[in-house]
Amino acid sequence: MTPSNIASKKSTRRVTVAFCAVIVLASFFTLMAVQPFSLAQSNEDLAYKYAPVLHFTANEKFYPTTVDYFISNSVLKERDFSGSSVVDTSPKPETLGTYTQPNMFLDNTLSTFESITVDYAGKASSLGYPAYVHIVNEGGSTVIQYWLFYAYNNGPLNNHQGDWEVIQVFLDSSANPTDVLLSQHGNGENAVWNDVEKLQNHPVIYVAEGSHANYFRSFQGKIGVENDVVGNNGKTISSADLTLVMLGEPGNHPADQSWLDFPGRWGYWGTEEEIVLGKVGPYGPVYNQDGIRWAKPSTFMASTFSVDGSYFTLAWLAANFLLLFIIYFAARTAWKSWGIIKLHRNGGLRTLAFLKGRGGIGLILGVLAILVTLVALFLPWYSVTAQSETGALAQNGGVTLMAMDGVHGVVVNMFVTGMTSDAVSGYTNLFSLQIPFAIIFGVGALLLALDVVGVKSGRSMGKKFLFGTVVTLLPIIIILLFISQLPSFLPFAYGLFPGQSIPTQVSDMIYTIAGSPIQGTNNALMPIIGNTTVTWGLGVGAYLFILAAILRLTGGIIMYKAPELKKTPAQ
Repeated sequence: MTPSNIASKKSTRRVTVAFCAVIVLASFFTLMAVQPFSLAQSNEDLAYKYAPVLHFTANEKFYPTTVDYFISNSVLKERDFSGSSVVDTSPKPETLGTYTQPNMFLDNTLSTFESITVDYAGKASSLGYPAYVHIVNEGGSTVIQYWLFYAYNNGPLNNHQGDWEVIQVFLDSSANPTDVLLSQHGNGENAVWNDVEKLQNHPVIYVAEGSHANYFRSFQGKIGVENDVVGNNGKTISSADLTLVMLGEPGNHPADQSWLDFPGRWGYWGTEEEIVLGKVGPYGPVYNQDGIRWAKPSTFMASTFSVDGSYFTLAWLAANFLLLFIIYFAARTAWKSWGIIKLHRNGGLRTLAFLKGRGGIGLILGVLAILVTLVALFLPWYSVTAQSETGALAQNGGVTLMAMDGVHGVVVNMFVTGMTSDAVSGYTNLFSLQIPFAIIFGVGALLLALDVVGVKSGRSMGKKFLFGTVVTLLPIIIILLFISQLPSFLPFAYGLFPGQSIPTQVSDMIYTIAGSPIQGTNNALMPIIGNTTVTWGLGVGAYLFILAAILRLTGGIIMYKAPELKKTPAQ
């Protein structure tokens, strides 16, 4: 090879290397130049990819709406010791954040639930269904927050203007979903992605009637303090129906998102008494739950309740308890009735024979126990009453705060009126699986009555009476256990009224009641309502259960020890 050829090849290599270097550098700088744009697009794409599907009940009045709608119907007020005063008669979304005093609130000029309902119903179709999206990067993971605003909350536990809820989807470093966190009554519940119902990539969420608490299944809301009406028999807002609005950060957002910086409440903020009763609007997304929900979703998720397949099974059983119980009752009744028919065919019923024998007194006592039990089902089991110097409790004879009986289960006086509570008393049902306790214990008494009719063996009947003693005392046991555990519900109470602390006097009173659950009276100087006397204890129905248990126990012992009757041959 000649020197000129060698030089030519070297020159070609240099040109090729230089050309490749230019391409690499150009690609690198081009990638760096478009990276911010690509990242923003990626966040928006992820928000659309995992946007939720929302199922509502048939009786729902409010759906996600725009902040503009609520702000345009409100005046801005400042709250002070003398009440409140108007600061701005026409607040705007793009200027609301300039008001930085935390004691301010938006007060809907339509005022009442009925007026707001009518106004929203006439404008809902034109407002659309927005979801305000906030992206949080925590370490190598991403959290997509879908903030939903409702014009009114008419739930069973709270009744107030304005309602902020949030659905959060957690993604790992590869943008794969791992968990979903739902807001509920100031707190929430979470589930891993595999336990979430999905329509393609979109989590399916069930929104509780009135309260707008979010659930993973249509049959939830009936366990313990959930106390929500949940279903999918109403409107469905698909992910495509949602209008996603990408949010900035506090102090760094588009001009029309000034409302993000507003530290006040979204809804009427009344007296201290109304705050305690849950009649006050919530704080906005940035200030909700002291800002932890917005800025530190992983921290907030750690404080919420985790649900999984086992929990959903329990929730399904609770939702279908009445149906399952009816099936059980029908099967047991049919079986016992068939036994009575066979006994009659094989020599006749033996109840009268037992009554004439030594076991007759035991059988009579057992029947009396059944009758006393049935009466007890419809009388008060337990009550907590209070009387104070001023406010809602300043009534002669006191006001019932909590009551238990067989018809209503557990009712708590939330002093609210509306569709989900008694319009006069304000009572709200809790802890009753939304069915009367009387059904459970009444069915047991009726089945025992069939055993009495079809009695064949004194020893066997005696055992059933003795076992029935425990069943008869079960309501008392449940009541005392529940009252003794009242302090454990204090965190839930904190969650119901975010940003508000439970007065020390109230928590001390709860501990006093829990420490002496059978009965008692205590006096304390409470904030707002003044000197207050609280009285609690078992009711007439509870003492009748004790009487019925004594009758069953005595009757069971007599029947168990009575000599067996000889079988009468069939004719």
